[in-house]
Amino acid sequence: MSSKKKPWTVQWHIGADGTVIRQRSKGDQPHQQLYGSYTTNRRLGLAELDALDYRLARDKKVIGGFVGGLLVLTAAAFACFVVGVVLGWLGVDAARRVVMPAVIVLVVVMIAAGGGHGLMMSRWHRAWNEAGFESPSPVTMSAREAREIVGAPGAVSGRRTKVERA
Repeated sequence: MSSKKKPWTVQWHIGADGTVIRQRSKGDQPHQQLYGSYTTNRRLGLAELDALDYRLARDKKVIGGFVGGLLVLTAAAFACFVVGVVLGWLGVDAARRVVMPAVIVLVVVMIAAGGGHGLMMSRWHRAWNEAGFESPSPVTMSAREAREIVGAPGAVSGRRTKVERA
């Protein structure tokens, strides 16, 4: 048996009555299916849901780059801090010139991380709101209820997309 994890797939469904459901699947068995319904402020189409997924994925890449940059900056500042402390223990007079900038950079990184998190959450909520959702948080629904809505005449389903985390 392979040690590789089975990927998640997600799929949007829109019921005949306009109910928006997001299905998250880890496999084809009923116990591997999770369904969540969303409250919307207007009737949505599959193209709008795909556009939302695209926008969220794009924002995730931008934020990932920002976080990666902060991690590199943090590692460099921490290394300078450690070098400065060691130089101080050795009695080198220049230790303060290494430690102080490192501490300042670490404080700036913490402030940037907090601001970045706030910006990320703001963009995320705005994306969901602009797409027509009341909230980005789904209400979990039973698989039986979801399958009834998805299988009813007039319901439409989007394409299945593989994702790292659902």
